[in-house]
Amino acid sequence: MLEVGPGKTYATPSAAAAVSLNGDTIRIAAGNYTGDVVTWSRSNLTICGVGGQAHLYANGNNAAGKGIWVAAGNNLVVENIVFHDAKVADKNGAGIRVEPNVNLTVRGCGFYDNENGILTAAGSNNIVIERSTFARNGYGDGYSHGIYIGQVNSLTVRQSFFHSTKIGHNLKSRAKASVIENSYFMDGTSGTASYQLEFPNGGEVFLRGNLVQKGPSADNPNLVSFGAEGISVWPSNAMELRHNTLVSTYSGGNFLYANPGISSLKLTANLFAGTANLLSGLSVLSPVFTNTSSYTTTAANLSGATNVSSPNFWPAAGVLASLALGSVPDAAYVQDAPLPLVLRVISGSTRLIGALQAAP
Repeated sequence: MLEVGPGKTYATPSAAAAVSLNGDTIRIAAGNYTGDVVTWSRSNLTICGVGGQAHLYANGNNAAGKGIWVAAGNNLVVENIVFHDAKVADKNGAGIRVEPNVNLTVRGCGFYDNENGILTAAGSNNIVIERSTFARNGYGDGYSHGIYIGQVNSLTVRQSFFHSTKIGHNLKSRAKASVIENSYFMDGTSGTASYQLEFPNGGEVFLRGNLVQKGPSADNPNLVSFGAEGISVWPSNAMELRHNTLVSTYSGGNFLYANPGISSLKLTANLFAGTANLLSGLSVLSPVFTNTSSYTTTAANLSGATNVSSPNFWPAAGVLASLALGSVPDAAYVQDAPLPLVLRVISGSTRLIGALQAAP
């Protein structure tokens, strides 16, 4: 175990990285670390903030021209670390840049004001993100994002909060399989993100229990996009949404875009609020499209959904009776997210349309 921080054996994360061995645990004391950047080349490392979060400020520096940290050794676990202000010459700096074929798990971390929060190369990577916040990332040119996951094996996101991305997408994934659950994706009243979630090469996409909000100043009229750049990369291309709540205060637009070549688009018990059309690209009359137990209302009935600092996606009392389901369409939906980064057990034997099953 390597201890990092004031009065510890190693003053900075980079000093610990220089002597680390495969399988080490690096414990970084809570506090601020300015201008210290690292390429982690060993495998099976656990790197964690202790006593609170360790905040890393790029301060104009970068590792290998890529970001604050470069994940080069396989099977890295990063916990309780916050990444600020990653910038590089090509405007693609990342809080964490992930090299090809490197598995990465991120838990309880934060990514603020970077050009990308997390950016991966293509490869056989498996990326897992849990209980983490991504805010105000993006250079502002539309080519950098909250997270940008390349053509990797899988992306899993749970219980995380993405908001206020600058022009780019809150989440962009080219992965073969993307599973996104119990997470928040928001513009608020003035955010300029493009898509809230984009899957430009399709693949297998599963969204459950998410709370998604597009604001009036967004850079793109669609909330969720599938296969906008073609679906020839992966052998299977399908998307399913269960128990999500999508709110748009953008004038017009579409809740969903799906490439007409998609093999299956299934919607179950989703709540849509706003003036957006339900679907573009794929026809709602297509035999590959099914929509079961979903409901559409006005954005005014979810007025708290625009408040990034204190999101409240609970519907107005006047529509609650219309959201009651007579059955449980997804027995595996056992936890909802009443607030960002928070999970609670769903009680009772009935369900409501949308992500939230009770008031926050």
